[in-house]
Amino acid sequence: MTHHPALRARIQDFDPDYHPAQLKHLGSMTGPWEPEIPAANTRLLTIQFSDAVIVGAALLTARSAAAYVKIAGLPARDAATREDTIRAVLDYARGQDLACVKWETWTQDPRLAALAERTGFQALPAPRCATQASVSTPPAGYVHWIHSASYLRTAHYQQSENFTCAAVAALAAHGETTSIAALDQLRTAELLLWRQATNFMACEPVGLGLAIAERWPDSSVRVSLDTDKPVMVDYYPEAEHGWRGILQAESHRRAKVTGLPVTATRLAISEIKEAVANGDRVLLLVSLKQMLGYDVPHWILCHGTAGSKEHAVIIIDDSWIDADSGESWVDATCLPITGQELDAMSCLETDGYRAALILAN
Repeated sequence: MTHHPALRARIQDFDPDYHPAQLKHLGSMTGPWEPEIPAANTRLLTIQFSDAVIVGAALLTARSAAAYVKIAGLPARDAATREDTIRAVLDYARGQDLACVKWETWTQDPRLAALAERTGFQALPAPRCATQASVSTPPAGYVHWIHSASYLRTAHYQQSENFTCAAVAALAAHGETTSIAALDQLRTAELLLWRQATNFMACEPVGLGLAIAERWPDSSVRVSLDTDKPVMVDYYPEAEHGWRGILQAESHRRAKVTGLPVTATRLAISEIKEAVANGDRVLLLVSLKQMLGYDVPHWILCHGTAGSKEHAVIIIDDSWIDADSGESWVDATCLPITGQELDAMSCLETDGYRAALILAN
């Protein structure tokens, strides 16, 4: 450690009933430190002298199945100790071979921004949300990549409705979640694209591909779907399977008429990694079971790569934020996922099909 070589770091599971009281001498223990935050993926890093007096702490959280850790709280006795704590977190991340460390801050304190820059963090673009957020949002976030990273740097846009993930992923892939300046216009674009693509309420892959090709006629889009059966129907009552299948068959018919490429071979994770490494964007259908604990179909945007050679990751953006588990937009943007985890979460329904759209540069 830079400032206090005698300090030692300790990592442990976070106990919301014990640790906030233990650390109250370092400052206010509110917000992410409060007991309402689930402790399943929450750890505590403390730094202290040999006499066990804690002088700095970092509350570490992360989304399940992701290769990062986030600093959600950072109390310390002074500025130098806060820097020591950050560097201890970075050492911990390197030891775990994580792709990055994220840091969310709840004030616009310029001293924290300077500290972030000094310790190798990059500021994340300010988030965008077209509706009233149900919980408070950290105004600033940072990321420190442990290894080199190449990805689309775009402002995170939180989907305004439960069912518009596909539309947001497509808008983000084309840079419009950033370039559309007015939030009401952005939300209108989100809802209109969803309406154009939807199979009610979800967007199936071929219909989504058609909508993207119509919305951006100069773009190149290819659908990869390794099943000839209707998809995303197991999530609905059996009585609703038939009409959804009819609408999907119509999407396939329109794809043949318009020349939209639909490939029946399974898209390998290595092909996704190669595509995004070459600057393409991939819209991938996943289940949120591994990441958030509930099995619902959800579209994400794959747009970059990072990590070490031994532990390479694909960088995604997710327009859904699970605030109930202590997440914020800092978690959901430039989110690193290993190929193994991405492989598991993109096998859908009983047949285990994979649905993806490749948007070429």
